[in-house]
Amino acid sequence: MRFPEMYKVVPIANDLALTANPTVPDSINMSKYHRATFIIQTHTLGGGDPVLTVLSGASDAAKTSTLYFKYAYAGTAVLGATADVLAADAYVNTLTIAHATYDNWMLIVEVDAADMDMANQEEWLTLNFADAGATTGNVTIVAILEPRFTGARSATALA
Repeated sequence: MRFPEMYKVVPIANDLALTANPTVPDSINMSKYHRATFIIQTHTLGGGDPVLTVLSGASDAAKTSTLYFKYAYAGTAVLGATADVLAADAYVNTLTIAHATYDNWMLIVEVDAADMDMANQEEWLTLNFADAGATTGNVTIVAILEPRFTGARSATALA
């Protein structure tokens, strides 16, 4: 298959409940990848607004350094006429996901491995959803990784 020869597809959360504080999907070891693009599908969100941060650490699930990341929302909720058109992107280190606005939307988050603290061996990348108060709802997340070396088969990026 052509696509998996060029990119690594990593499911990191399936219907992940945002009720815990914090809610953390699987971490990714970025040592063999240039960048990660996360496709985050929000489901019906309620209560508070979840707060997304992206962190690096020296081991799986370690959250040592907060990273800046690019993000963009889809033009409308899933199945809408512009659900496949991204809004303008922004560069932040924290993103509040407004539940009243972004129920059932796609959110794209992009992280460059060069922004990680590799000098301190922080090669693990972790998304963190903090509860801003009574957050409910779920997300499904798939990461698309750009490998440093391509091939038909690749090793896992998970712990």
